[in-house]
Amino acid sequence: MENMIPLNGRIAIVDDDVNQALPLISVLSRHNIPYVFYKGNDVKYLPDNPENDIRILFLDLNLLGEKIEKEKDIRSVLYSTLRHIISPQNYPYVLVLWSRQENEYGKVLSNLFLNELKDCSPITIENFVKSDFFPNFSQELDKSVDDEKILVELKRIISNLPAYSYIMQWENCVHNSADETIQGVFHDFHSQDDWHNNANCILNMFAKSYLEQHYKDADAEDRAKASLLFLNDVYHDTLESSVIACAFPKENDLPENVNEEYQKDIAAKINGCLLLSNQYTSSNQPGCVLPIELTKGNEVYFHELFGYCFNKKELSNKEARALKMEIYKTLLPCEVVVTPACDYAQKKAKYDRVIHGVIINADFKDYINSQSDAFYVSPIFEYKKQKRIIVLNYRYLVTYDMFNHYPTPLFRIRDSILAEIQSKLARHISRQGVMNL
Repeated sequence: MENMIPLNGRIAIVDDDVNQALPLISVLSRHNIPYVFYKGNDVKYLPDNPENDIRILFLDLNLLGEKIEKEKDIRSVLYSTLRHIISPQNYPYVLVLWSRQENEYGKVLSNLFLNELKDCSPITIENFVKSDFFPNFSQELDKSVDDEKILVELKRIISNLPAYSYIMQWENCVHNSADETIQGVFHDFHSQDDWHNNANCILNMFAKSYLEQHYKDADAEDRAKASLLFLNDVYHDTLESSVIACAFPKENDLPENVNEEYQKDIAAKINGCLLLSNQYTSSNQPGCVLPIELTKGNEVYFHELFGYCFNKKELSNKEARALKMEIYKTLLPCEVVVTPACDYAQKKAKYDRVIHGVIINADFKDYINSQSDAFYVSPIFEYKKQKRIIVLNYRYLVTYDMFNHYPTPLFRIRDSILAEIQSKLARHISRQGVMNL
């Protein structure tokens, strides 16, 4: 767990007096730990837009000078400063009180995070009293400062938050793996004379390998993207090896203290992030889930599509019909683009391949025949604050001429789940069947 302190510039220091921040700045600099410093008593020194990637924030509580100030003035400047630095999307982060007045103003900060700054509160607030580490705050740095004492205390804070420490270590693996990938590809070309030509050659070779015969027709932007997508493959392998090589102490278990129903809510919400994306380059990009308006003209079609997937279990025919009518109230017809990604990237697809299906409430998942190879049933995910599932019927595979315009996708399913859908589709199509008399 040595590699827990952020290595990628995600440490922020906020102080009204740079001299009081210099000892901490010096320690971080000597250990190659990037940081950003904000002079916290003047808006002109603060970013125009709040940051989204701070992981550790060192905060001086009194940004108005050495004298004891009124609480309302401290509250006002802390609110203004933190609103300029931390966005509601900046999560998770640890706030460290880099102060000599934590007793006087600590409650002011806590009340802010309970009220006006509730949407950007940290996961914990820790004391890191200046005078405990740097008794001398003169302009000349105290050379007796023990760097290890600072870093050990910082590591202690992080390691006491196991889940947070794992995330920090993973982010550092991402940072180091990107560096290793670039070094591994380009490290033999050091001189300025070699660098430009050789680097251009390598990236062009990556693009040619990715685009194949469509390289000549691709413009500069498509070639650039293709070369970096090719580089992703090397990076992913390096990152996987880096994570596997990480050491985690056995005593750092991750205890759970949530009930089963809440776990289901968490799983649905997280699946919305793991399985779905709102990023797509076009409506017919593989994985895009497109809405289909339910009309009198296609109502029978989609009810029939769903009917094949329905499993009434122990229900009577009357009960099954009533349940279907309940499901139809939430049923949203859709189609999923399953054109192979390579055809899409290399622009050699002549037709878009699409599977028709429906999106329904997850409450009805037990009544879907998920054992059949003819159907695909997604994990439960949260969509528009509701638990939903996608049900696809592989018998309803269609192809379209490549349209210039599709409806705006509801979302795009990520590559992992798209690959599963395509794999099951291939098995369904290639099944042998048994002919006998």
